Parts: sequence; C-alpha cells; structure tokens
Amino acid sequence: MKSKISFFNRGISRNLFRRFWPLWAAYLALLLLLVPGTQSPLTESIRDGADIYLDANLIELGMALVYVSALVGVAAAMAMYHYLYQARSCGMMNTLPVRRETMFCTAYLTGLVPLLLADLFTMLLTALLLCPGGYASFRALLDWLALVVMGNVTFYGFAVFCAMLTGSLLILPVVYVLLNFAAVVYEGTARALLQTFVFGMVNLDLSFDFLSPVVQIAQKLDLESDYQKHVYTLTGLDTLAVYCAAGLALSIAALLLYRRRRMESATDVVAIPALKPVFKYCLSFGTALVFAVFMNTMFFSLESGRSGNPWIVLILLLIGAFLGYFAAEMLLQKTLRVFRGHWRGFFAACAVLALFVGVFEFDLTGYERRVPEAEQVESVEVRTAADGVDLADPAEIAAALELHRAIISRKADCDIDNGALVSFRYLLKNGREMARSYQLPTETATEPDPLLRQAEALLNSPSAILSRVQKPIPVDRRTINISRLELGDWHEDEETDEPYFAYSGYELSEEEAMSLYREGLLPDAENGGIGREHLVKDADYYENAYPIEVRIDLRQEDADGHRSYSYINVEVERDSVNTLRWIEEHTDLKLRTYAELGITDAG
Repeated sequence: MKSKISFFNRGISRNLFRRFWPLWAAYLALLLLLVPGTQSPLTESIRDGADIYLDANLIELGMALVYVSALVGVAAAMAMYHYLYQARSCGMMNTLPVRRETMFCTAYLTGLVPLLLADLFTMLLTALLLCPGGYASFRALLDWLALVVMGNVTFYGFAVFCAMLTGSLLILPVVYVLLNFAAVVYEGTARALLQTFVFGMVNLDLSFDFLSPVVQIAQKLDLESDYQKHVYTLTGLDTLAVYCAAGLALSIAALLLYRRRRMESATDVVAIPALKPVFKYCLSFGTALVFAVFMNTMFFSLESGRSGNPWIVLILLLIGAFLGYFAAEMLLQKTLRVFRGHWRGFFAACAVLALFVGVFEFDLTGYERRVPEAEQVESVEVRTAADGVDLADPAEIAAALELHRAIISRKADCDIDNGALVSFRYLLKNGREMARSYQLPTETATEPDPLLRQAEALLNSPSAILSRVQKPIPVDRRTINISRLELGDWHEDEETDEPYFAYSGYELSEEEAMSLYREGLLPDAENGGIGREHLVKDADYYENAYPIEVRIDLRQEDADGHRSYSYINVEVERDSVNTLRWIEEHTDLKLRTYAELGITDAG
C-alpha cells in the first residue's frame, strides 16, 4: 500500500521556527504596540459611545501596516529559504528523504501562518479592549484585519517567487525591490525621454503601473471619514484583493520553479538558466533609460514641451546600456574579465535602442501627425499657461482640430523652447483620451505669429468667455470666500524715490461682490466684453486693457460635507462697459489703461 503523500513536515517546521522566531515575535510586538497600544489611551477622550475617530485611526494603521507587510514579507522569505543560497546547506536539505513539494510548502507555511496568527491575535485583543465599551466598531476591526492579512499574503507570495529566481541571499531583496518598481521605472523613464524629442508628446498617467504592487496599492488605498455622521469609506480593498490573489498565484509559480531548481545554482545571481539573458538585457535597458534621463536632466536641461536632440538621447542610452550590460555580465560570470567575447549581445542591445529612438524620431508610428476626426471627439480641453477651456460645441471642436493641424504643419516653427504653451486633451466617444502639448512661436519679424492669433480666437469663443465668469457654483453669500479687485499702479520707493509698478488689493464685501457679478461681470461676459484670454499682447492690448483684475473665489459644501471650489479671475478692458460703470459708481479707484500709465510692453 502506498504511503500517504504529505505536504508538510513538522520537524523541518519546528527547526525553522526555533531559528527564526524573533522575526515573528518582533512583528507581533509591533502590531501590539501600534494597534491596541496606541488606541486604548484614546478611549479616555471619547464620551459619546462609538466614535468614528477610533475607527478611522484603526483603518489608517491598517493601511500603513500594508507597507510594513512589504518589508516583513521579504524578511520572512529570506529566513524560510535561506538554505537555498549556500551550496553546503542546499545540498544537505535536498538529501533529506523529503519531497521537494513538502520542503517548499513547509517553509512557505512556516513563514506565512505565524504572520496571519499575529494579525488575528492582535485583532481579537483589540476587539476585547475597544468593542465592549463601544469605542470602536467590529466592522473597522474586520477592515483592519482584511488589510493586514491581504498585505501579508500579497508581499510574502511575491517575495517567495523572487526567492526562486536567485541563488544569492543578498541579491534577493534587490530583485524584490526592483520587480516591485520595474514597471513604473521603465515606463516612466521611457516616456520622460520620448517627451524631450517627440513633437507634442505629453507625459500622461502610466499605463503599466498595475505591475508595480506597492505603487498601485498606494494609489488605490484611501480613507474618507465623516466625523459628524460617524461613517467612513475605505476604498482600494478590491485592488488589494486582486494583488492578494496574484500573491497566491506567484506562490504556485514559485513551487513550480522550486521543483526544477538545481542545487548548483546556490550563490548564483540568477538561479534559472533560461532567465539569465532576461536579467542581462533588462538590466542593460533599465540602466540605459535611468542613465539617459538623469544625464539629460542634469546637463542638457531639456524642458517639457521642447523637442530636444534625439541623437544626444541615443548616445546617453548607449552609454547607459554599456554600463548595465557589462555589469550584468560581471554578476553572472562572477568576474571582472567580461570584455572579451561578449560584445555581440551588447551590439544587439544597441540596435534595439537605436531602433527605439529612430521609430519615434522619424515618426514611423504616426504619433506626431495623429489628429482625431471631428466625429470621434466628444469634447476637447484647450489649455494655455494661464487658463483653459472645455469645448463641446461641434463648431468649436472643428476649430480646435483646425488649430491642431496648423501646428503640426508648422512643426519646424513650433520646435522651440520658451514659446506660448498650448495643449489639447481630447475626450473621444469611445471613452479614450488623447493629449498633445506644443510651444507656439510668440512673434515673427514684424507681428504676432498667426498661430497665436488662431489659438487666441479659439480660446475667446463665446462659450469659452462665458465659462470664465459663469461657474457651476452660484455667487451668493454662502459661497463667496474671497472677493476683491487687484489694481496695478505706479508707486514710489520710500528709500530710493524710484517709481515701481505693483498691484494692491481692494477688498469687496459679499454684497458688493454679488452686485458686481450681477450688474457687471455677467452682462459683459454674455456680450464678450470681459473674460478674454490674451496670448498676443501688442499695442492694441495695452491701449484697451486696464491693470484691474476682478477676483471672486467660490466655495460650496454639499450635504455630505464635500467641498468644491471655483474661481473667477478676469481682466477688465474697455469693452467691459458694465464692469467699468460699476467700479466708477461704487469705488473711488482711478481707472487708467496700461498705455495711459505709460506701459506699452511686457517689460
């Protein structure tokens, strides 16, 4: 009769626990210190029964302990599989009459179960201290337990998987950290480089950050508390649950790797032979990207929105690839003598990097020339350095597309730095977004560039002008937060008697702000007389514009206590007849245009 197959060996487990019990003891001590240790004294200040304050504190501690799990997980994996990294101990453990599956599962469970028991014990102890008195809700404790348990499973499983990839105990935490952030680093640095020489590229949100667990969990986990209604909302548990499932899946993958792991791989940087080329080229490309971004930023000062020199970028990439490729060879070969007979792979890496730069420099993907069709666009946001408008009218969308195409047709003129920033963000009808950003030339030899005039006309469409004054929040006593006039005028320095131009504030009461809005701003905006955006500041501008800005900051709070904000900040011009009349009738301010003050240019 066949003997029963066991996946757990008590003797090996006891040996591991006896050697590494301080690790779990320290983790339990940390939990007890942070959770019941810091929460119990707070109960003395709570008199009205269950209070959201303690619940929110518990959840915030649970969210912080998720990141502690990232550290504890790799430490536990290093302890449980330490024998894999020394040839002598690895040979001894593998000569025991124990199946490899049993060895793996015993070490895996011995490392994970004490962490989960510490979580459960802390939760029960905290419940005994806080729940009977009504100081904390059992739901908050369950949420806390879910956070720490899923955090432990996620990062311990990921660390165990990393443990199977290397034969070096010192390299394991390095691999663990690199894989946690690899997706963010690779995509972020690649986009940062492309943005320096790809015409119009905007560095949008990352697409592959979900492959970096620590980063994604930090973005998704969030807590909103309403202390008046004694409720809280925890978001991101579903994301953490997905990573918890991924941690379990990686644990199974680690078992499969362990079954085929060679004892001779102890002390090797990469324990899986098939992964050695992957390690070499990943380190080569990663070093190339990081080195190029760092050197580009430090010494070439290429700014966002400027098309830089792609050949400088390529040279920096090749230097970085050289450093990364031969560093990887030294680690794999365990020698510094790697510069003979290993150049073929390096030249292959160089070819890939050259192709990467060439594809985007010569726009083989069509990225620089791409403009959506009008029927594909739901709305478009057009922004400048000072303001922006959302356009949804078909005629205004068509005008935005026409401007976009005109900019692309004049790439050589717009391939500059320190121009007038104009960016487009399209919301397409299929739910996707498309964004571009450009620097327009500020002037030609004799007059403002036609592109600036075209962009200015788009930004000053009737709906755009009205949107700068008519906000979603009504202007009334409950919503006005700040209201004043900013008036520019010449002043005399008391020490040097030299004149200087500066702005001073003229405060408005709530009644005055509402009156100015109803009688001045709104009628002028409806007539197109106020709220214009000026990209071109020529002689006509200084003849017609006053150094007076109307500022009204609005704040509104809904029934749930959530606040929203809007801002009215517009410049007064000769066409602002209703606003000018109100200022003359209700204030003693002297109204003079820039030209009347002797100011005829930006200097």
